[in-house]
Amino acid sequence: MDYILGVDGGGTKTLALLGDLDGNVLARGVSGPSNYNAVGFDAACSTLESAIRMAQKDYPGEISALCLGLAGAGRKEDIELFEHWVVDKFPKTAVKVVSDAEILLMADAQSGPALVLICGTGSIVYGRTTSGELIRAGGWGYLFGDEGSGYAIGVAALREVMRAYDGRGAETLLSALVLKHYGLHTPSELVRTIYGSESPRSLIAALSDLVEQAARQGDSVAIAILEESSRELARAIAAVYPKLGAPTVPLIVTGGTILQGRYLRGAFDRACQTQRVIFTSVRYVMEPAEAALQLAWRLLLV
Repeated sequence: MDYILGVDGGGTKTLALLGDLDGNVLARGVSGPSNYNAVGFDAACSTLESAIRMAQKDYPGEISALCLGLAGAGRKEDIELFEHWVVDKFPKTAVKVVSDAEILLMADAQSGPALVLICGTGSIVYGRTTSGELIRAGGWGYLFGDEGSGYAIGVAALREVMRAYDGRGAETLLSALVLKHYGLHTPSELVRTIYGSESPRSLIAALSDLVEQAARQGDSVAIAILEESSRELARAIAAVYPKLGAPTVPLIVTGGTILQGRYLRGAFDRACQTQRVIFTSVRYVMEPAEAALQLAWRLLLV
């Protein structure tokens, strides 16, 4: 039998969905991070292949079409790099490679201008203008971008824990929560735990859940972190919004940090109101890989 594949490759998780030729999901494959700016090209390809093979495990046959939506692959040279790899692995397959944000815009049933916000391990905003042009803000990687992301929230949490430990900052529930999370006794032990990790970026991004937990308990330090993160996300939206050529647009939101972050979502809504950006609708997407599968199905129609 012939099948199609849609893959969403993120900074923490890679999800591959195997579908039949009508686009129905048959199987899933999950692996680790595949943002090659963070893990390297070879490791990203290995992770992608692992997720794909897992999805194919019980369904031997040919892959007629495959779409990859990849975090960190927003430039032409990134796309071409992965296109060469996937064509080599699947020489008889119709292939499309886009960024993780583009799969949502391209699969969106609505035409016209729209916005996508991804807030997971990293963060980025993509917009589609009235003329169909794609523009972006943010998503420049964890060293000098990804503001408001899970990683940024996690780094802020670690800094506040160390500030409190030194006596340079306010006491915070985050200290106990972070130490318990890692099974440590003192904040000084965090240095070896974090710096010695093979994938510190994912390790740090996971702390956003603890910041949410502390914020829900009224911790002022955690609340301040999430409020600032929400403002950063709203600033990215506000940078793209006026360029779309429409007074209001729909917003598509995805990424584990904001989908699982109840306080962050509320703060983001308030920050958007402050920035005076209004959406015709807001749609939360749990699995962008479904959009990738839809784009793979469309390749069969060409």
